[in-house]
Amino acid sequence: MASNSDTPRARALGAEIRQARERSGLKQDELGARINRGKSHVSRWENGKLIPSEADTAQVLQALGVQGDERSRLLDLARDALDPDWLAPGVDRQLAALAEYERTAGSIVTVEPMLVPGLMQTYDYARYLVAESGASRGDAEQRAQLRVGRQHVLTRPKPPKVTAFIGEAAIRHAVCPDEVMADQLRHLLKLAELDNVTLHLVPADRPTLSVLSGPWSLLEFERTKPIVYLEHYGMSATITDSKSVALYGSAVDTLREVAMSPAETTGLIADVIENKETTR
Repeated sequence: MASNSDTPRARALGAEIRQARERSGLKQDELGARINRGKSHVSRWENGKLIPSEADTAQVLQALGVQGDERSRLLDLARDALDPDWLAPGVDRQLAALAEYERTAGSIVTVEPMLVPGLMQTYDYARYLVAESGASRGDAEQRAQLRVGRQHVLTRPKPPKVTAFIGEAAIRHAVCPDEVMADQLRHLLKLAELDNVTLHLVPADRPTLSVLSGPWSLLEFERTKPIVYLEHYGMSATITDSKSVALYGSAVDTLREVAMSPAETTGLIADVIENKETTR
């Protein structure tokens, strides 16, 4: 039986159905006709507003020619789609849901203590990080391309307001070759020129638990409840519990008090770039 609950798994399932439909070349009304459903039904499935039952999902996947491991994975999503929070091994399991949240968010606050946020990474920087985690060259290239592809939300019409709090160590202590890091820092400066993007560095001498506890993002929407996305080594989680989300909202206020201003931030990034170039 379908439900209208908007959950992380529902968003992920909807995004996966939309991607599979687009790969098949079908429009929403064409898919609906194949499974005896209307276009609006398919649309609500794809945006996560309506959760298809496991039987409905199986019918959709059959119509789209989705088989094997991918079919089993999506049926698992449908089976557990009502759960309000989501803890999953690895970060790729939730990538479709995260991309969907970023696509529909009105505002995004992202916090990264030691790395450049994923939404702002260059291809070479992302590929290096993924490869260092043990991925094959092919997987690293594919996952880096997917990560960079998410950045279209920053420059689309009516983009979300994005605020990034980045630990000072992330720009001073490169985890990649200097030339890759220099390009990444120049990319950050270009993003900072966008009207909807605000960068703040969090100084190393002003540590706060909001940063020290690890990377996280708070995403807010016009018509649905906010969510928190946590990403750690080998694990990711999406939280929707209102009390837990409110704690992260309070943490944003704390970060604004201790972080550098946007002007101080871009000035320091420019200095780090200059130092890297003069020491080559």
